[in-house]
Order: sequence, then structure tokens, then C-alpha cells
Amino acid sequence: MSEIKIVEKPDEVSWDEIHEVIWNAHAKNRENGVFMGNPSLPGEEIRKKVEGKGIMVVALDDHQLIGTAAIIKKRMKLWCGAEEYAYFCFDAVLPTHQGMGIYKKMNQLREETAKSYGMNKVALDTNKDNLREIEVVKKNGFKPVALRKYGDHYNIVFVKWFDGCPHSVFRLKFEFTIRAIKLKTKAFIKRLIK
Repeated sequence: MSEIKIVEKPDEVSWDEIHEVIWNAHAKNRENGVFMGNPSLPGEEIRKKVEGKGIMVVALDDHQLIGTAAIIKKRMKLWCGAEEYAYFCFDAVLPTHQGMGIYKKMNQLREETAKSYGMNKVALDTNKDNLREIEVVKKNGFKPVALRKYGDHYNIVFVKWFDGCPHSVFRLKFEFTIRAIKLKTKAFIKRLIK
């Protein structure tokens, strides 16, 4: 087996190749009825979302692209803090290479980058039905903090604090539940009014 390298996107890897890996890595989700926006974005749109705001991390097996993971600097008001934070997105590892610790290694590089930016937490979100991703991010220390509505589905927002979560497990669960109820009630009322 060849050596797998985790590096910041080199020039020879195109944004269209990145799109292709993301699209192919999420094929099983689509088969299971879990649709997400990012895998559908063309390479140029992915580039626009990442360049100048963060970095794209890639996994290479020899010179073949097998995984992607971006980090973008953001500022968003969440109940658990409004300061700038690092947002993880465009996560993908081809099915042929899943279960080899590649995602974990890409996350380690992204976390080191976030710390070098002076940030004390990272966030990501994923479709509430993307059970494999949810399991992986929880294993990597992320805590669910909110539910967001995106078109026809809900995403769970996860946060990881580098210095440990400043909130009790009870508060995390309570805040998540209250916000989920509010969001779903608001969506239900909108459907009634239409």
C-alpha cells in the first residue's frame, strides 16, 4: 500500500476533481435518500466558498485525490457564542478509502490550522439523517448544539471547543431540544399558513 498524504490543496489538484471526489463520496447518502447541498456544487462554486476565506485540505494516495476537507473562517451567532470560529465543510473520503483514519487526519490538520488562526472552537453541520457522519463527528469530540432548516431537510450543527466544552451536558441537550422545537414549530406554522 502506498503512503497517503494529507496536505493543503496543491495547484495540480483542480476544483473539478475536488467536486468529483465529494460527489462520489456521498453516493451512498443519495442512495439512502440523504441529500446535501455541498456535494452538488460545481468545482468553481466550491473554490469561491473556500479561497480567501480558508483552505482546502486534501488526501492523496500517491497522486490520486481520495479525500477533501475545507476549513473556512466564519462568524455566526450561536447560543454558545458569537465569536469568530472555524467552519469545517466539504468533507469527503472515497468509499474505497473509508475506515482508514483519513478523515481523522484531515480533521487534525484543520484543527491545527484553526488554532493557528487563534480560534478556540470549530463547527460543522450535517444532514440529520447522515448517521455515519454524525457518529464520526461525535467520536471526534463534537457536540450537537442546534438544528438548522435547509430547504426540505434539517442539519445538525456541531461544535468542538479546543479547551473543553464550557457547558454542561444538560445545558447542551436542553438548548438543542428547545431550539429544535422552536424551529420545527415555526416550519409547521409556515406550512399551515400557505
